[in-house]
Amino acid sequence: MSEARLQHWSLEEFLPWEECQPAKYELIDGRPRMMTGGTQAHHLIGLNIIAALRDRLRGSPCRAWGSDLRVITGTGNSRYPDALIDCGPFQPTSHNTSETSVVFEVLSRSTAWFDLQIKLRDYDATTTILHYVVISQDEPNIVIWTRSDNGRLTLGANLTRPDETMTLGATDATLSLAEVYEGIAFGETAEP
Repeated sequence: MSEARLQHWSLEEFLPWEECQPAKYELIDGRPRMMTGGTQAHHLIGLNIIAALRDRLRGSPCRAWGSDLRVITGTGNSRYPDALIDCGPFQPTSHNTSETSVVFEVLSRSTAWFDLQIKLRDYDATTTILHYVVISQDEPNIVIWTRSDNGRLTLGANLTRPDETMTLGATDATLSLAEVYEGIAFGETAEP
């Protein structure tokens, strides 16, 4: 990245630049940050969420999306969550969500602090987001922040049992812990 690109960027400067890049970048506090790949477990969790929600949202104004759509946050940052529910108008050529209602982030050891601090701040500042769902890939554990009457995301449910279910946003779509973790056996390690 050139010296000029190391300076503080506005969202208006960043978006046209990012759309011309071969990789995805998030804008974090005025600085572009290249997105990196995740583990197979990370990807499977995201796919499980989208697959489970797709039919449940059919007939509603909401859609389940993966990590290819950008969320412009209330702080002016841009994010690519692992999965999300968007309840705004469908805009076929847009790279951005219209009205993000629920955001799902899968934790990894290297990003856990970031997801639980900086991303929480960004999603809290985005008033359309009713739930921020953080999912561990190392153990069956899902933490849900819910927008409260005071307008802030507050710590809500913590799911750890396969039979526990969350209800998401204005859609009343449900998602169980067992569905999120389908195909993942905790405690197994990959062969070298």
